[in-house]
Amino acid sequence: MSTVIVFGPTGHVGSHVALSAHYFGAAKVILAMRDPSKPIPGLTSANESSHSFQRVKADLSDPSSLSSVVSSTGATRAFIYYNHASTDHMRSALEALKAGGITFVTFLSTGGILPEMDLSSSLDPKESLIYWLHAQAELNIISVFGKENYVPVRPAFFASNAFWWKAMVPTGKIKVFAPGVTVDWIAPSDIGRVSASILVGGPKEGYEEAVYLVGPQKVSFAEGVRKIVKAVTGKEAEIEEVDGEEQVGVYTAGGIPGPVAAHLVESFGKLEGLQATRGDWLPVGEEFEAQVRNVKVYTGREAQTLEEWIEEHKEEFAG
Repeated sequence: MSTVIVFGPTGHVGSHVALSAHYFGAAKVILAMRDPSKPIPGLTSANESSHSFQRVKADLSDPSSLSSVVSSTGATRAFIYYNHASTDHMRSALEALKAGGITFVTFLSTGGILPEMDLSSSLDPKESLIYWLHAQAELNIISVFGKENYVPVRPAFFASNAFWWKAMVPTGKIKVFAPGVTVDWIAPSDIGRVSASILVGGPKEGYEEAVYLVGPQKVSFAEGVRKIVKAVTGKEAEIEEVDGEEQVGVYTAGGIPGPVAAHLVESFGKLEGLQATRGDWLPVGEEFEAQVRNVKVYTGREAQTLEEWIEEHKEEFAG
């Protein structure tokens, strides 16, 4: 059994990677944190002390500290995400992880990198900034670790993105840009459990390349927030369509960096036009169903529905 290190264990996805790693057979789980005193969702002090968890101070933004920290833990497998503070698309951090003893990486990437794309040439940062950034990190992972020693997990639209509207939900009045855009609302817990399975055991046979994940339902932004408002307040939501500039303000108020917020708005605007003229932007038919099934392939559990996710998190919107 291996020792694994999980970066970002306080996040929506990272917390579930950390919590699930023991289930999938990790001997020890290292919790790499900027602030080791910070609570980890779902991890009680009793559980932490009774299992082989270890907190360490480590930051992907500080490559100079990574090698010694990783080496001291004995970790050989790492879960990482894209660090937007990096100035070299994580190259220095990756080299430090390898120098510290990491031999295999599970990388939280993006479903915007499609199977047919060439990482080095298919994406334009002016057109697809978020996807391009993740592709650059993947190219560096391949260069440092080798293609056979990493698996990118590529989910589509996180259900937790609904927290963009958190402050508005109790009022029942929700401002939404491109309300008709349809997304899949995949639960971060499913992404985390799949990532933990890969982190500990590697890819399943026949799944050696990227693992794509989608939620089991296609629901528009407007319908999604209606479901949340109804579950939290018991009332029907009032949806106000807003322009892109106002939506950028909503995103940045929630802590999203300005360039990323602008890219999101631009992307959703394009998706709105695409759906109006050509239909779905998500995979369709058997390809969509296969990406839904990937959750069960790796975790043994069906993918969580949007309604189930809302039921688990409605108190977070109410308070």
